[in-house]
Order: sequence, then C-alpha cells, then structure tokens
Amino acid sequence: APWDGANEPRGYLEGEAKSGLLLGLVGKFTGKGTEARILEIGCNVGRNLNHLYIAGYRQLEAIEISAPAVALLRESYPEMAQQVKLHNSPVENVIREFADGHFDLVFTMAVLEHIHRDSEWVFPEMVRIAASHIITIEDEAGISWRHFPRRYGRIFTRLGMRQLAQVNCRDVPGLGKNYRARVFVKENRPALEKYDR
Repeated sequence: APWDGANEPRGYLEGEAKSGLLLGLVGKFTGKGTEARILEIGCNVGRNLNHLYIAGYRQLEAIEISAPAVALLRESYPEMAQQVKLHNSPVENVIREFADGHFDLVFTMAVLEHIHRDSEWVFPEMVRIAASHIITIEDEAGISWRHFPRRYGRIFTRLGMRQLAQVNCRDVPGLGKNYRARVFVKENRPALEKYDR
C-alpha cells in the first residue's frame, strides 16, 4: 500500500484473525489441499504466507512492491522465506509474465483497494493466471487518497468467474464493516456449498 505514516511494515506482522479467515477460505474452497499452487498479490511482510506455510502449503509465490516489507518478511519468517518465490516489484511489472492458469489460487488482502484505476487491467490478468480460484479480502467502501472502492463481486463475475462465497468482515479484528471476503471460481468448475463462518 502507499505509505501514509500509518502503514509501517512491522505493523503487518500482527493479524491472526485476518490470516485465520483466509486460511479457512483456502482450506474449504480450493479443493487441491496443500498441493495447490498459490499466488498472493501484495504479501507485505508475509503473515498470510506464513500461515499457509505452517498449514502445509509449499507451492507459494508472492508479489510485493515494498523492499522494506520483503526484508522484514525474510527476517521474521526465515524458513518460509527460503521456500517462497518472491517478486519484489509492482504487480503491474510482474503479472503478465505468468502463464495462463499457472496458479490454482490467486488471492489478495487489502491490496486491490489500492490499485489505481489506470491499472484495473490487472483484474483480468488475475483471472487469466488463475486455473480455478480467486479470493479477494478487500475494503469495498472506504475512500481516501489511496483507496479506490470497488464491487469485486461484480468485477470478477463480469470477467468470467462465479462467486462461491461472500463473508462480511465486520467482526474480524483488523478488517471491519467495509471489508468483504469473496471466493470466486472459474465458470467451468463445480459449485461448492455456501461458506458460513
């Protein structure tokens, strides 16, 4: 996220409830278990990746724009950092390099809300590189100089995904009422039951 004095990397080491929400969605919906190939766009200091790693996921890859955040990731989670392929670059500079359907799951947490409107071409690229699932956990209503509110359900269904689940994150510490967690699947995949937290 763009720096505004309140988003120092070290602050992102905390957030067990947020990573727990993500881990529950990944476990319930991706269908491939710990064999899933997973990309996190905007991993920051790697808290979500470490939760996935501890749970047994090993085919992890991530994009992160902030060099200080990547340095803190390597310092805080050295074992996981050795196993994860990290791209320290803006998503716009990396995402087109991935092959079609390269990842079983592409996910974001509080990242797409910072993507400038000029870079919305990243959304169809996410669909292109996802073999089956996309998870977004994003602020869909907050507005500031660095927040661009969007309805991700509408965006990704128009791009050929089908929404499997939506979770209101109002009771998740560190997220709040403006956040929605959404799970999408490519249309040629079977439907799964509704997710209830």
